[in-house]
Amino acid sequence: MTRKRILSFAAVALLAAAAVCALLFVQKRSRPYPMTEKTGIAMDTIVGCKLYGAPAGAEAAALNVVSSLENAISRFRKGSDVWTLNETGSVKSTLLPALLAQCRPLEEQSGGAFDLTVGPLSTLWGFGTDDARLPAQSEIDRAKAAVDYTGLAADGSTVTVREGQQVDLGSVGKGLACDMVKQYLQSAGVKGGVVSVGGSICVFGKKNDKGEPWTVAVKHPREENRFLGYVKLKEGFVSTSGDYEQYFEQGGKRYCHLLDATTGYPAESGLCSVTVVCQNGMLSDALSTVCFLLGKEKSEPILQSCDAAAVFVTVDGGVSAFGDLDFTPDES
Repeated sequence: MTRKRILSFAAVALLAAAAVCALLFVQKRSRPYPMTEKTGIAMDTIVGCKLYGAPAGAEAAALNVVSSLENAISRFRKGSDVWTLNETGSVKSTLLPALLAQCRPLEEQSGGAFDLTVGPLSTLWGFGTDDARLPAQSEIDRAKAAVDYTGLAADGSTVTVREGQQVDLGSVGKGLACDMVKQYLQSAGVKGGVVSVGGSICVFGKKNDKGEPWTVAVKHPREENRFLGYVKLKEGFVSTSGDYEQYFEQGGKRYCHLLDATTGYPAESGLCSVTVVCQNGMLSDALSTVCFLLGKEKSEPILQSCDAAAVFVTVDGGVSAFGDLDFTPDES
């Protein structure tokens, strides 16, 4: 078994500033507003803010919003809402009921491939840890028996799961963080900005007095130092899911962290990357996972129902776009 090389914290920190610049290209035209930026680490990934016309300290406060959300929804943080739910089967939460309500249609439309109770399978496969491995079929069957989104319910502020179930919000957390940071920054009077939380990006407001569109570069899923193309938008959220983020290889086959809850195995949809663009961060994050699990053809009706667009990349290198999207491939 060969495993993906994991960067040390120090190496990640050194790359943090470069990551935002590599992912996001902001054209400098007209008269720009004063710009400040800051990067950090939260949710096991790089978090970056590039803000225009922001009051002092806004970028640091924005990063704190992400850390606070992580403390609320991480299944690994003792005392978080999700940790308590998984440990006791019940929790009172001001955050989770609305999130579950937003995700339920996607769970249903995906036929259960996308499922927030995928925690037992996530733990079994061990992606994101030093223990990632290919489990035995008997182990997968046992873990899969506890995965069923209908066992996760909210009644007012009380959220419950059936005995043995484990909630994992890794498929929606980074997009939700972008939503919450945008809400905070707008309330703080920031004129415009770019926020990146791992594979989820938010652009809002204006960077100059002309109000030109933002340009977001989409990472190439197979060539580390190349971009697939560029998305232009006035405002919105861009989330990417790919088989290059967390994976290991065994027997010449790549196993990635995007697990299909109906099979118990990593997705085999013929895709290596999906980028989704819409007007809600949590939804863009969830949809990128749904699309990766289902493949392009099955995803299109779901994208259409959510007023979202996407760029699909197949394992053989094919690139196609769906929906109302200003996407320009990188021809370099």
